[in-house]
Amino acid sequence: MTQQEHKNDRDQASENFIAPPAEAKQASEADDALRHPHHTAAPDVSLGALFKLATPLFVANLAIMGAATIDTIMAGRLGAEHLAVVALGGATSVMVLFGLVGILQGLSPIAGHHFGARKYNLIGFELSQSLWLALVLAVIAVVLILQTDFWIDFGGVSGRVAEMSREFFYASAWGLPAAVIMRCYIALNAAINRPRVSMYISLALLASKAPLNLLFMYGWCGFPAMGGAGAAVAMSVNSWIALIAYYLIWRFDHFYDAMRPERFFWPQIKAIAAQLKLGVPIGLTIFFEVSSFTLMAIFISRIGTIDVAAHQIVGNITATLYQVPLSLAIAVCVLVSQCLGAGFKDQARVITLRTLKCAILITATNAVLLYIFRGELVSLYTPDAAVQKLAASLLIFGVIYHVTDACQSVSNFALRGYRVTVLPMIMYGVLLWCVGLGGGYYLGFYAESFGGPYGATGFWAATSVGLFLAGISLSALALYVSHVRASEDRRH
Repeated sequence: MTQQEHKNDRDQASENFIAPPAEAKQASEADDALRHPHHTAAPDVSLGALFKLATPLFVANLAIMGAATIDTIMAGRLGAEHLAVVALGGATSVMVLFGLVGILQGLSPIAGHHFGARKYNLIGFELSQSLWLALVLAVIAVVLILQTDFWIDFGGVSGRVAEMSREFFYASAWGLPAAVIMRCYIALNAAINRPRVSMYISLALLASKAPLNLLFMYGWCGFPAMGGAGAAVAMSVNSWIALIAYYLIWRFDHFYDAMRPERFFWPQIKAIAAQLKLGVPIGLTIFFEVSSFTLMAIFISRIGTIDVAAHQIVGNITATLYQVPLSLAIAVCVLVSQCLGAGFKDQARVITLRTLKCAILITATNAVLLYIFRGELVSLYTPDAAVQKLAASLLIFGVIYHVTDACQSVSNFALRGYRVTVLPMIMYGVLLWCVGLGGGYYLGFYAESFGGPYGATGFWAATSVGLFLAGISLSALALYVSHVRASEDRRH
């Protein structure tokens, strides 16, 4: 069948949409929407709706961070070398993974728009195209992570740390395809108000992380003790379990009956191009954001094990706290997309403003608590006094930028809902790479005329400045775009 025939079939399906069968027994709003596809009502943008969507996202993200925290703590108990392996290997794997899967995030605003417009039949088609794209990205991810000599040289590690890091990269390689492909289902479930699916799967994976680490890191039950590299084996096992779970839920849960395509779709250039138009800028934005921290970890690993161990601890604590505004950000992207798909641009502005206010209030409270209890938090990760001292001092920077970091996250995701992705990408590149990472490299390794080099402290200081500027500029852009779109709605 030709691509034009595929397009004709898809257009015809859109015109003759059939409502889902009556198996959906839950009386949720989403189920009600599925039964009344021709009725387009304004999406709920109340605080209750925001937190109803954001809470399971937060739990899911926290579970993912919890797995990273378990790796950090269990590696820290083995010693600074093992913690350095988890820091270098984890940072590299995350940078490769999220630098690529960010491209798949183009599915979320598209699916959210279709969901708001009640065009459910198009959602499954878009998922099929996203999965084809994910297959290509998975191959690229494996090829990149297997460049072990490059990553080891780039990290500047040697000896036992280099040997375990190489094992970490090999173990990561066979789990990356599953980690990439399952991102399609994660993006879809968020867009159609089903974040609890990701929450339950993430919690199940979190529960299995420590036992798997005991097997592969510590060598329980006769398995070889791989130390820090064993964390990657456990991660890969969990990735394949998660992918299987996501597919089975999509395939057999009656909630998705109206969304699953009735036939197989080969890749279609126009549909994939539409996703890439949104996804590539989103992917580069995520790459700039994630790599500004992961490259910082790699550069700091050149300074010494104390610095990289302290950085790993601080990075894990601040990233865990970041899951609160990130969850709100994902929720606002979904709600903005749904409002626009349903034709309520004014409501999209309302939820953008409301989410920004909530994020500022919550993160300001968290920043105060982080400052007060920073010493106690650091002591949970390592008994090493030198690492504790440096990590506690670095956490001050996390306190400084936490609120503006939340603002940039919420604003950036709201802009994705508006399908404004190129300008945020440029802002991230300039502020997080040039100001944050570039400035950190200078302060960390040079800056003699300013009393340097400052090591890990210099990197975190420059990152704080970059995130502060990103928060201010992206918030202003999101408020401007939402105002312009809402004005268009009022004029009509």
